[in-house]
Amino acid sequence: MNDVDEAHVQLLADTEAALPPIVVHRSTLKVIDGRHRLRAAMSRGDTLIRARLFDGTEDEAFIYSVEANNAHGLPLTASDRHAAAVRLLRARPEWSDRSIASTVGVSAQTVGKVRRSTVNSSQLNGRLGRDGRVRPLSTAEGRRKAEEIMTARPDASLREVAREVGLSPGTVNDVRRRLREGKDPVLPAKVSAAESVQGRVLNRIPTESTPDFMLFWQQLSKDPSLNLTQFGRNLLTLLRAHRLDEDVAESVPAHCVEKVAVLAKQCSLTWGVIAKRLEQRGELCSRE
Repeated sequence: MNDVDEAHVQLLADTEAALPPIVVHRSTLKVIDGRHRLRAAMSRGDTLIRARLFDGTEDEAFIYSVEANNAHGLPLTASDRHAAAVRLLRARPEWSDRSIASTVGVSAQTVGKVRRSTVNSSQLNGRLGRDGRVRPLSTAEGRRKAEEIMTARPDASLREVAREVGLSPGTVNDVRRRLREGKDPVLPAKVSAAESVQGRVLNRIPTESTPDFMLFWQQLSKDPSLNLTQFGRNLLTLLRAHRLDEDVAESVPAHCVEKVAVLAKQCSLTWGVIAKRLEQRGELCSRE
């Protein structure tokens, strides 16, 4: 991530507005956010530039740099994003694939592939999610503990059990269902999707299939025709909702689930119609 876009530097240098402060890692004095702003200031002969100091380790400085770039910088190249994912996996192997994907700007599926191919994290017992909760890599032990709690305290709520054993409420609900059906609460090692047809496996929200998904959103968020209009900003906010995951369903209050389900289905149908019309517009434009 050392390349500098000279065209972007010139664009910044040509503006008369004061440039936002750069961010410098205090212990190493490396610029971790604002390299283009620094080059632009130098090219127009400025001798001073506003700066903020960042206190933290080099790994923390790197994480800040990646997050800042995704927030307002130029999109990283595919190789840069891959390198960032590798470094983050080595620095924070306990982070979940989704957490790293959100930071770097790739799909969780891509992070999973990088983790399996480049990082040895088999010694870890859990993953730290974006919500700050640690979830075990293997749910077998958690399912056994959930069984014990449910047997001893049959009136315990799903959320209460989930907090104690470190599993999601959906998984705990699956344990309760299997116990009621007289089945082993721990899924067989070679379980198929059909085995858990009533569980969470088939209810998972599909993740983006390509690393370009997050990149597309980043590019759109930097497009002036969108981010400088109220409609565009509203649209970007709606598109960012793709980061929702299946835990949302478990967080909805019980008395609201039916109404939220109806609205969620309607949103899905509406987005499907919008996507179809956009595809048709794209086909027409390509023919012109």
